[in-house]
Formats: sequence, structure tokens, C-alpha cells
Amino acid sequence: MFKVPRLSLIVTLPVSLVILFASLILGEYWYERKMLGEQLTNTISAQLQQDLFRMRIVVDSAIATHDMQRIEQEVSLVATEQDMMVYVLLDASSQIRYANHVIWRNSNAANVLEAYSAKTHHEAVTQDKPITQVDFESLSIQVYYPIYTSSRSRYSNAIDVIYLEYSIATLLFEAIDQLQQRLETVWGFGVLFILLFYYVFYRLHISPLRRLSRAAKKVGAADFQSESAFWSAELSVLHHFLTDVDARLKRATQRLNDAERRWLFSVEGSRNGIWDWNIATGAIFVSDRWKEILGFDANDTTNDYSAWETRLHPDEKSQVLNTLQNYINHQKEDYESVHRLKHKQGHYIWVLDKGKIVEWDELARPIRIIGTITDVSGDVQHHRIAIDKQSHNGLTDLINRDALANALFDQQVECRQNETSAALLLIRLDNFSVINDALGRQLGDRLLMQIAARLTSTFNAAGLIARLGAEEFVILANALGKDSEQANRRALALASEVRHLIGKGFTVSDQHLSISAKVGLVVFDGLGSVEPHRLLTRADTALSHAADAGGCVLYQASMDKNQTQPAKLQQALSSAIENEHLSLAFQPVVDGEGNVGSIEVLIRWYHIDYGFINPSKIIAIAELSDDIVKLELWVFEQVRALMLTLEHQQIALPVFSINISARSFHHDDFIPQLKQKMHQYPLNAGLIQLELEEEVFNVNPQDARNAVLELQELGFLIALDNFGLSMGTLQYLQGVTFSQVKLAQRYLDGISESEENIRLLGALVHMARCLDYPVVAKYLENKELLKIVTDMQCAWFQGYIISRPLVEKDIVQLIKSKLSLSVG
Repeated sequence: MFKVPRLSLIVTLPVSLVILFASLILGEYWYERKMLGEQLTNTISAQLQQDLFRMRIVVDSAIATHDMQRIEQEVSLVATEQDMMVYVLLDASSQIRYANHVIWRNSNAANVLEAYSAKTHHEAVTQDKPITQVDFESLSIQVYYPIYTSSRSRYSNAIDVIYLEYSIATLLFEAIDQLQQRLETVWGFGVLFILLFYYVFYRLHISPLRRLSRAAKKVGAADFQSESAFWSAELSVLHHFLTDVDARLKRATQRLNDAERRWLFSVEGSRNGIWDWNIATGAIFVSDRWKEILGFDANDTTNDYSAWETRLHPDEKSQVLNTLQNYINHQKEDYESVHRLKHKQGHYIWVLDKGKIVEWDELARPIRIIGTITDVSGDVQHHRIAIDKQSHNGLTDLINRDALANALFDQQVECRQNETSAALLLIRLDNFSVINDALGRQLGDRLLMQIAARLTSTFNAAGLIARLGAEEFVILANALGKDSEQANRRALALASEVRHLIGKGFTVSDQHLSISAKVGLVVFDGLGSVEPHRLLTRADTALSHAADAGGCVLYQASMDKNQTQPAKLQQALSSAIENEHLSLAFQPVVDGEGNVGSIEVLIRWYHIDYGFINPSKIIAIAELSDDIVKLELWVFEQVRALMLTLEHQQIALPVFSINISARSFHHDDFIPQLKQKMHQYPLNAGLIQLELEEEVFNVNPQDARNAVLELQELGFLIALDNFGLSMGTLQYLQGVTFSQVKLAQRYLDGISESEENIRLLGALVHMARCLDYPVVAKYLENKELLKIVTDMQCAWFQGYIISRPLVEKDIVQLIKSKLSLSVG
């Protein structure tokens, strides 16, 4: 490729000025030369026209007085003019009657005069006006001047035209000489001016700029210096910026050095092994800690990609390489894997391997990845022991609770001695049971191993990390400070970080899994010794409130009042389903005119000891076992019975919407049992709408999509609840039609307080409408919120502002009356 040479301003400026000046001068010269020729010919032509007019008068007078001698005299007089080349008087047949050269007389002008044209001759006579022609090649002017006399008709050989050729060469050359002399004068003064201008410009601009350029090479160096006095404002600004850049570069270098020291300290503190892989060359750098984890000495050479790949366990090698390649191909958002690497002594250790692309080539292809490995062998080994115990002791005895109790006792003693606080965080995975049912227990265990490894690698420095149950972990965080308020804030920040870390998602067997967690935490200072099981109970109490409080809740003493035990409620719920001690409520969904379009079926449970149980808690308790399937099939039977009753009364049936949890949807027996119910009690499935959470597509999305299509083939309407809660599922919804999509409540919370929230909700509604999804705005409790969603052109509306949930008698009355509810 041709490379343009870089020239100094010292050369380019004078050369550019000279070229520019020369172009202007030469352009002016050629323009003036052209104009000079035109002006000269115009002047001569005008003079010739006057002379010819006088000659015409002479000819007319001579013919009138028959004094032809006078014409001879006039022609002889004209012949004395040096630049007059041809001067002849012609008759109509182009015969020369008079001429400035006697030899041409009585000759045909076409034969003796090279430039003469008989055609132009006759045009001049016919048009009765002179014709002037300029020939710049021969540098001459030709004129055809018509002659008319009063006696013309009496003489056939009368003079018809005066034809002349006049040379302009002498006059033109003299004018050009004068023009060239003027050009030389201007050129001389111009060169002197350019030299003077260049000298001044060099002193004021180029020389200071060169000094600044030399100083720029030393920006950031200790010996950086630059002058501060400049005539040019631009150079002064440049000098100011250069000085500022030097100062910022030195500060940035200092910060970089400090950051590098902190990074090295952090790496040493976390005891992670660092690796740096150049994808293009295959070269890999590993830190001393990386070597130490695998049993190598610091001097051992392991700077090749094969040093890592050959140490992968054969059972996991293909999966790990596939995960890494998918990340490199941008099919995964991050690279994270829990697998085994071969130790130098021959055995395998478990590591958490994470990496990040840090460099790309010009085609945006990754060429460099930096990552870490963390030894999680102890945690994974503990997890595997826990799994072995599962068949004997159940989910609640998966770890040695005595060890946790001892740690809690020891921590309280340490808090008293050091006058500090600690916290116990109880972490529960929200939808692990759904994933476990959908993927199988083996892959569920792999997911738990990844979660445990991620928590260990991130929070190992915070304190003890352990697993309590199939979907519960604990973190015992120490040294939170003396001040109780500060300890509470730090504990909540740690809990929030835990939720964020788990919510990033995991990849298991090439499937990306979205999972979330709730955290209940209790802070203690050890001043009043508390039994370990009481601390766990308090953390569990806080955890039970987390679903309604953003996912993280700190234990308060007031929470102990009316606190129900999940295990007792689970037993009570199973009994309530069997004995049909539950009831249903019905909330209508209406259009903009208030006409009922569908009716959502809601579960209600009144417990004799605990009073009314929150519906979300009913579902959460039911999802702890297979009771969730029984519960939702029971709801289906109750709705079927109500629909049969309305049919017998010949009442037009609305669409009844039944909520189906993600665990039921993924349960192997759910759809077969639903089919059995349909065959047992024939009903119009098109009047039953199954309402699915958007999270059903987070696990086995293709299987979930196929299940939806199967339900639609049976005739059921399918609605999507909590639309927009997990935008990553949209790619799996292609080709699936929904009778309704219900907006997630989070988009409506606090919407009237922020214009940005309104725009966000509007964008979500617009996207749903573009996908031809009828949008339902639910949880509408005031007119302001109703107006906002109405302006966004939502299709359906649901909430207390329209109608509270109704008991069966009231909903039947509403269906019978066909009343329109108030929307506005």
C-alpha cells in the first residue's frame, strides 16, 4: 500500500506559498493575455470601420462625379500603411477593380487572395452590414465592407465590397511584451513578500511549534519542560493542554502503579491463579499462584495452551472446551466453568475457572483472554458428600449442622472479644426445584456445584460458606464493625451482592440457566449469647419476608409475631387440598369500554391458626413439593364445575384464566393429567386460558415452547404473565401466539414518580403490540395509573380500581347481568 511521506512544515509551507502565488500570477497572466487580444482586435476593428466608412463616401462621390482617379489616390494612400496587408475594391463577381498592389487588378479575388471568401462577400452584401473576422493563427483581421452607390444600377462592373486584411502581429507583440514586463515586476515583489511572510511566520509559529513537538515527546517524563510565552493564542492553548496532559499522565501513571499494586495485593489475598491466553499464537501466561494450585514450582515452564488443555479431566474436557468456544464465538455472555484439572502429583482437583476477553483484532475477533482459577476442591467435595447423604437423611440434613453450630458459637465469642458484629445470611434459590425437575437431578447437582464454587471464590474472605439444604446456602460474615447501623448496612450490601452474583446466570451442559435467590439475614454482636438454631430460625423468618421486600430482608424482632413455620404450612396445605378447604376468587379483566374479556381465577386459603394466607405464600409452599400440581389441577376441576353450572343455566361463558406455575408446567405428569381431565369432562378448551409465568422459558426453552404448542393444539388459550420480567426469553417466543400478555408489576411500581419509568413502560407496551400480543395492565389501584396505561393503548385492564376479586356468587351475577364495569 502506498504510504504518503510526512514532510516538515518548514518545507511544505514555503513550497505551498510559492505554488499558490505562481498559480495566481500565471492565471492572471493568461487571462490578461486573452483579454488583451480581444481588446486589441476590437480597437483596430473599430478604427478600420471608421476608415472604411470614409472610403465608402469617397467611392460614392467619385462615381457620382466620374472621378475614378480619386479612388486610385485613396487606395494608394492606404497602401502606404505598414500593417495593411490587403486592401481591394471588388465588384459583384469578385473581380478586383482597385487594389493596394497593382498586380492584383482585374484578377478574381478568390484566385489571388488566400483568406478571401466569396460566400462571406455575398453575405455582407445581402445583409447590408460589414462582416469582421479575426484570425489569431495568422494574426490578422479580415473585413468585408459593402459599398452602395447611387449609380450602381447603371454600371454592371460597379464596386460591390471593400475587402481588407490587416495585420495585428506588431501591436499584439508589443502589448504582450509590456504584460510580461509587468508580470516580472509583480513576481519579483511577490517573492520578496513571501520570504518576509515566511520569516515572520517561522519565528512566530513554526519555531515555537517545533519546540512544543520536542517537548511533547517527553510528556509524562520527569524532565518534561516547555516554554510558556507564545504569540499565537492557539499555541498558548496547545501548550496549556500539553502541560495538562503531562500532569494527568503522571497522575494516571501513579494511579496505574497504585492499581497494579492493589491488584497484586488482591490477587495474593484472594489466592486466585491468573492466566492470560493469546488465542492467535496459543501462548499462555500463568501466575505463580496458578502453578501452586496445580502443584508446580514457580520456575516450572507452563507457557503453552496445551499445558492447560491436557490437564482437563477426560469426562469434562469436551464440555469445558465447548463452553470456552461458545464464549469466544459470542454465543455466551461470559466464560465460567467448574471442572477438574490434573495436579502435578497425578490426582485431580476441582477449580472454578473464569475468563474475560480483553483484546480484539481489527475485525472484532477476540485474540486475548485473561482469567482466574480458584481451588474449590473442598467445597465441591463437601457438596458431593452432601449428595451421598441425601438418600438417608433428606434435604434438611445435607451438611453437618454441628459444625455450623460450633462456628456460630465461636463467632459470637470472637464478636464479644473484638467488640464487633457478624451476620448470618440464609440464601434460598427461587426456582431451583423447577430447574431440577426440568433438567434432571444430575444436571441440578452440577448447577449447585457451580453456585457453591462461585460463592466460595467471591466471598471466601468474608467468612464461612456452607450449604444447608437442596436449595439453601449460608454465609457467616465476620468483622462487620462495632456500630450496629454500619453492620446492618454492610450485611445488606453483602446480601445484595450475593443475589447479583447468583442472578448472573449459569451454563450447564450448554444450557444457559437463569436463577434468582432470596436472602434473609440476621446481625448479631455476641453480647447476648444466642443458640445457633435460634439464629437460623431468625434468618429463616427474615427469608420468609424477602419475597415481598425486594429479595433481601434483615431480621427484626417484630417479625416473630404470627410467624408461621413453612413445614407446618406445607402439611396443612396438603390436607387443605385433599379436603377441599381452599376457595376461589375471581377478578375480571376488561377492555376500554368496561366489557369483561376474561376472568382470572385466584386461590384463597383461610387457616384456622394463622388466618388468611398470602396467595404468593400458598404457591411458594406448594412448590416445595408435588402439591403444586395437585393444587392447580384442583383449581382446574373447580373452574370446570363452575363452567358446567353456567352452561346448564344457558349463560354465555367468559374465558376463565388459570395460573400455572413454572414447576407444574415442567412436571412430567402435568400435561398428561390435564389431557385426562379434558377427556373425562369434555369442555370447550377455548374458554380456558392457562396463564404461564415468563420464567417457564428460562429452563429447556425449546421443550417449553413445544409444550405450549401442544396445549394450544388441545384448544387452550395461553397467556403470558409477568411480561418483560426476563427480556432474555423473547428469543424463545418466536412463533408462539398468546391470547394475552400481562405486564410485570415492577414496571408499574412508582411509574407516576418518574418520566423515565413511563417511557420504559411505553416502550414495553409498544414492543408487545408490535408482536401482536394483546397487552393487559394489571395491579391498577388508582385513576392516575389507569390513565397512564390507557394512554399507552393497552388492550385490557385489571385491578382494584375496576373490580376487587369476587366470590363465586358475585362473579356469576356479573356474568349473568353482562354489566360493563367502570374504566375511567
